[in-house]
Amino acid sequence: VTANNRHLYRRLRYGNLLELSMLDLRTYRDRESSSFSKRADSERVTITGRAQMEWITGGITTSTTQWQLVGNSVMITPVLIPPLDPDTTGALTDLIGVPENGIPLGGDSWDGYNRDRDRLLEAVDEAGKRNVVFLTGDIHMSWANDIPRKPAAYPAGGTLGTEFVVTSVTSNNVDDMVGVPERTVGNAASAGLQTSNRYVRWVDTDAHGYAVLTVDSAAARMDWYAVRDRADRHTGEYH
Repeated sequence: VTANNRHLYRRLRYGNLLELSMLDLRTYRDRESSSFSKRADSERVTITGRAQMEWITGGITTSTTQWQLVGNSVMITPVLIPPLDPDTTGALTDLIGVPENGIPLGGDSWDGYNRDRDRLLEAVDEAGKRNVVFLTGDIHMSWANDIPRKPAAYPAGGTLGTEFVVTSVTSNNVDDMVGVPERTVGNAASAGLQTSNRYVRWVDTDAHGYAVLTVDSAAARMDWYAVRDRADRHTGEYH
């Protein structure tokens, strides 16, 4: 909470159908760790801050709505190279000094704050919540992910939620940064990400556009729409 008793994180309720908890993952976070640093495993490193962590875990675990949605500014699904866990590769990760879950794609996301992610997901699991959906952006790509209980054991370890990630409207993504046509390097990158992280059910590294979320009593569904030319305000779109 700021000095004037105001903060950005907040919760919106829509009848008995859903609650939407909007997080602030910039104001209270500690400095991010590099992808190769075991600092990501520290108990003292936080992305939410203590008060916000108590707020989000308490809100989800006591929610009486059918769905619990989380507006989430950076990805919570672990994206690892390769997917490791302490049960199978603890000696290796200790030896080379990387986080115990393996080498993450980046330290800016929840991958750089493993203990906060553990706290939140363990609370979700212990409360028996099975309709938690994280709605995420920032990474300039589109993703549909299961959130695994144990990344290296997926799917045997089960899942703790779902994450839908929306791409950028105009900001550069993989094909733009590399300077190649869409669906060339991007297709290989998408396939590699899914092979190394089996709980990533779908990823598009190239498309620009937007997405529409539909929630009813039967399902929570995300539909992604891509524009054909991000520089043309009259461009067409495809679904």
